[in-house]
Amino acid sequence: MSDVAQVALETGIDGMIVSNTTNARPSGLLSKYKVESGGLSGAPIKDVSTECIRTMYRLTDGAIPIIGVGGVGSGKDALEKLKAGACLIQVYSMMVYEGPGVVSRIREELVNLLVEGGF
Repeated sequence: MSDVAQVALETGIDGMIVSNTTNARPSGLLSKYKVESGGLSGAPIKDVSTECIRTMYRLTDGAIPIIGVGGVGSGKDALEKLKAGACLIQVYSMMVYEGPGVVSRIREELVNLLVEGGF
């Protein structure tokens, strides 16, 4: 990731998406499709994605806006990405499962968490 951060800083990009999918297969996957190849996204990559955001934020000293993605299915998930260094959140997999109304639900949950936290 340090190579990516260095190139991003040197080229002056306007922002970056961190992190969308992985080819890795965590041991806790339950689906019968867990051995198939291709990108894994959604809830199974939530924690790894959040750590990637935290690492990229540190490597860039927060100089590049980060769009946090990967397993965002609740306001709590969105807040974790923001606390890790994201300034925007992307939701995709949950829209497949719940439809576009999930965005309003996540937004409302996030607002409630921010108010509870004194923001």
